Amino acid sequence: MKKVLPLLAVAFSGFLVYLFDKIWGASIKWDKVKSVKVGEFLTKEIEVYQILLFLGLASLIYLIAWRGFHKGNQFYTKKQRKLREFNKTEITEASILLRWGVFFDIDTPFISDLTPYCTKHEGAPIRFIHNRCPMQGCENSKIQFNKYGMKNLIESDLIDKWEKIK
Repeated sequence: MKKVLPLLAVAFSGFLVYLFDKIWGASIKWDKVKSVKVGEFLTKEIEVYQILLFLGLASLIYLIAWRGFHKGNQFYTKKQRKLREFNKTEITEASILLRWGVFFDIDTPFISDLTPYCTKHEGAPIRFIHNRCPMQGCENSKIQFNKYGMKNLIESDLIDKWEKIK
């Protein structure tokens, strides 16, 4: 398909030129168009607002075309991007915030970089060190966090959400 697209674009542009010539070709005075000299055109005075207007319009056309061509080239599908939004949860009983990244092995979701945070303290959540809260005297510093068991639970929930989205 990628090899045929340029060929179709050239054929379509040739068809457009043919239509333009049939519709408006007779009304254009081609002698005047041919008599235009590039040197005279370049010596005409052009005001700054005309240049800025041209650059603005050219930039706008470029951005619209760039968005149109690159929209389909996103790495994740719409459903995968929706599932990737599920990347954190909070265990309110233990005051633990969990964050992770969602990735895909062909069509199976999995999580990576599971990071627990303690939310029992003032301010921003504190990241666990060695599967416990680093603050002395905190309840979460006395209990070791089971990272592998929690990862298994989250991935099971993630696969369930993935099946419901499909």
